[in-house]
Amino acid sequence: MSMAIQERAVVATGDAATTTEPPWLLRINPLRRRRISDAGLRTLLTDLVTAEQAVQAAAARACDELYALIGAVAEDGRKPLVDARRAINKGRLPRTDVAGAPSIAGFAAALARRDTLGERYLAEYPKAADRERTTLAGLLGDADLRRSLALLAPEVYEQAERYRAAVAGPSPVLARMRKSERGLIQYVTRAMVRTSPLSRFTAVGIAIPDDSGRSPLDVPFTGATAFPSLDRVMLAYVIGGIDPPDGGERLLDAWVGMSPTSRVVYESGTLFFFRPGPDGLKRSAVAVRGTTALLAEAVSMGPSPVRFVIEHIARGGVPAGQAARVVADAVASGILCTYNEAEDGGADLMEQLTRPGTIAADGVAAVRAGLTRLVDSPAAQRGADLATLTADLAAVSRLTNRPAQVTIEEDYILPPSAVDTRPWRPALADLGAAVELFSVFDWLHDIRRMTTAAFVERFGRGAVVSLTEHASYLLDEVSRRVAEAGAQEAGGDPDALPDDPELRRLIQVRRRIMELTRGDIARAVSGGEPEVHYHAADILDLAADLPQCFRRDPLSYGVLSQWAGDRLIFNDGLPGHGMLYSRFLDQDRRLGGYALPRLRRRLVERYGWDGATVVEDLGLHRLNVNAHPRVLDDVLRPQDWFGLRLRHDPDADALDVEDADGRRLRVLAIGTGHPGLFPPPLSIASCLATAGRLNNYLIDQWHAANPWDGTTTRVSPRISIGDVVVARRRWYGGEEFVRTLEQDADEHGRLLAVARWRAAHGVPDEVMVKTSPTYETPRSLRPEDAVVQRQNQKPQYVDLSSALAVRVLPRMLERRALADAVDYLEEALPGVADGTHAHEWVVEIGRRPGGRFRYEGGVQ
Repeated sequence: MSMAIQERAVVATGDAATTTEPPWLLRINPLRRRRISDAGLRTLLTDLVTAEQAVQAAAARACDELYALIGAVAEDGRKPLVDARRAINKGRLPRTDVAGAPSIAGFAAALARRDTLGERYLAEYPKAADRERTTLAGLLGDADLRRSLALLAPEVYEQAERYRAAVAGPSPVLARMRKSERGLIQYVTRAMVRTSPLSRFTAVGIAIPDDSGRSPLDVPFTGATAFPSLDRVMLAYVIGGIDPPDGGERLLDAWVGMSPTSRVVYESGTLFFFRPGPDGLKRSAVAVRGTTALLAEAVSMGPSPVRFVIEHIARGGVPAGQAARVVADAVASGILCTYNEAEDGGADLMEQLTRPGTIAADGVAAVRAGLTRLVDSPAAQRGADLATLTADLAAVSRLTNRPAQVTIEEDYILPPSAVDTRPWRPALADLGAAVELFSVFDWLHDIRRMTTAAFVERFGRGAVVSLTEHASYLLDEVSRRVAEAGAQEAGGDPDALPDDPELRRLIQVRRRIMELTRGDIARAVSGGEPEVHYHAADILDLAADLPQCFRRDPLSYGVLSQWAGDRLIFNDGLPGHGMLYSRFLDQDRRLGGYALPRLRRRLVERYGWDGATVVEDLGLHRLNVNAHPRVLDDVLRPQDWFGLRLRHDPDADALDVEDADGRRLRVLAIGTGHPGLFPPPLSIASCLATAGRLNNYLIDQWHAANPWDGTTTRVSPRISIGDVVVARRRWYGGEEFVRTLEQDADEHGRLLAVARWRAAHGVPDEVMVKTSPTYETPRSLRPEDAVVQRQNQKPQYVDLSSALAVRVLPRMLERRALADAVDYLEEALPGVADGTHAHEWVVEIGRRPGGRFRYEGGVQ
């Protein structure tokens, strides 16, 4: 047993330990919610559908009674009875009285009640629709919502302002104004239901677990602080041109990198970039070979010191005397551009925008002032302020001769707080069981095994190679294997298993889980049961056969969770090493919080469990989402990557990253969670250390495995594990739902038809429209596959009792149309409650080496 394995074994046995609880991230929408649907119309619809059901039941009784009478009378007396039965079947009263059939009176009474309610409904619908328009206009008047629209969707903001004015006016809202209702409803309902950090749609705050804190259910919105910002990648590029070095020692002391406006097409080996000339910048291309390849490689991990780039080129075979000239020529031609400082996603923005004594001093000062104005700028003024700020940014870009659109961004940050987690430990324990189940399907398990196998096949057991030199090969080879495995799995061949025994066992565990859950779901559907419930212990048993090589290392997930009553709702799971809140750490610190040092302690404790040094990559890699303050003491800058090596541990059959001194490293990218968006070395290193996404497709795989005619509505049950709901109820409407929406050209007829369809299938009035793509995980580690299809089709809340929502629903569904995907309705759990704020918590669920996933707090 190697020393590393001995260390791992010792740590893995320490199950009973005290662990500092992880920070919780709160995401709450400032918009105080109010259902758009008219309460009176909702009640009337419910009564009308109930009356319709009563008519159908009374008709069935009357027809049964008439059928018995028909068989009991002589043939010459049957015609009135047959005519009466035919009329009732068509929903009409018989023209003549029928003796001996008292149930016809019950049918007549039910019919009269339905018709009376129908007349009331027809009279009430236009007034209710107008009341809904007033409600919608009122929601559109929310100050934070208006500010968000002004920043993110200025055209929608203008539409909203015109719509509010039209609703407030003395005349009915014109048809051309009503056309904007689809988009306006989508934006408003997004602010009422979906929680994701985007301008002031959603405020975010980091809460520290403490016995004196609030309950996770008690989260009133009492205000937040706006932090306007800029795209750090583009800003660094533009600022780098303010005072560019003119050669000599100044160039040697600068940094150089690829412009974020350039692009390397690896398939053709071509670099596209802007070349300066007498007539301005011109789009140019050059083959990535020779010295150009060496230049591209030297800055592949981000802007690097010029002296390092020169040394790298010299090591590549360029004579030392020419290397400096190669770099200078690359800068002059536009292949590379200069930067005034190292890339720093945590740099103080206002300091970056302070450049006294330069040609852009006034310009960046104007930008600085513009950002400050946005904090308190009223919604009505914000459009003008944003236009001014955009113009000032463009002016700086022109001065520096660096064409760039610097995106203006905004985060809305809650004060630091505390959360009392004690009452929810049982539910959190059940959440651990859910994560244990879904982690079996984590795509990065496969990636780690395939990467190790590809490495051993290429370099041999126990080999040590340069990470940067061979990362691209490993990335391409693993992507090829992933695509091949995906094709085999899609083919449905039960014998299509990989050669790797550990991967084979992993896939067998997955298949057993899917087979069992498919059977349970099918039985629930057959019996009309609304829910499939599992005990946490049973779920842990299901995942118990996961091969130990996939349990060896610690992992954690940030689980997006809500509460509905006393039940916790599992929404999603992403890598849990601070990725979901790293970009807010600086704002939290400015507001007096201390989440950053707490995260630092947890990362070192978790990932340094076996003596490895935990290091943080500081690069942005052209992704502004990676911008965050430095978290760890040990970091990797772009030039550091070229000294890293990959080593195969034959005893563990695993890969380790090590530095030039032989120190084992665990490399964390504390930003985006998509390894396919990183440069190959970081992609490989991060895949070896961290978790991926929790893929919860229990219902999807049941639906795909059971033939469906696509016509009649299919219902799937809710799935729960202990006190945690891991899958909400679904309705696949198919052609039946499409015909329902098309049944009546009149808007009031469509709403009523939808209500009848809901009653027939037990569909609640509050639902989410969702889309299931044909695949849930990336099909390779290539950038084009890094973000799966479902990210392009966000869930959409729809109130099926709303006149306006159902009016625009066909157009909304049409715009969601996606090839090779299935739309379905899912219960909105939790639903919209008037006067509340939508909120969601991100809870970290982790696993010790060799252990199981659990909420890590207190004594385990």
